[in-house]
Amino acid sequence: MSSRDGTDRDLDIVLAILQLVQQRLTVTPDQAREIEHEARAKYGGLRTRIAKRKKHPTPEERQQIVSQALSDTFVEMSTDDVAEASGISRRSLYRYLKRGGPG
Repeated sequence: MSSRDGTDRDLDIVLAILQLVQQRLTVTPDQAREIEHEARAKYGGLRTRIAKRKKHPTPEERQQIVSQALSDTFVEMSTDDVAEASGISRRSLYRYLKRGGPG
């Protein structure tokens, strides 16, 4: 187990994904085994990285962030604090401000 996030670093990712699929969709054990064999034949032995995907703000949310950043509430705050309060990086905040909001 990883002490950082509580996941097992030796987890068989193919089986874990197939279990999730079986829980949510109608997949017979035979179909799951067939998918497993195909996945192992195609990707077996490769090192993989599964990137975390973050939810990106909508244009409306970006406009709201810009409006808040320029409001009196945030005038006294550092850009790091404004970005953190908005749930975005400082770089994203600067990019939103440069573009003027959506886009």
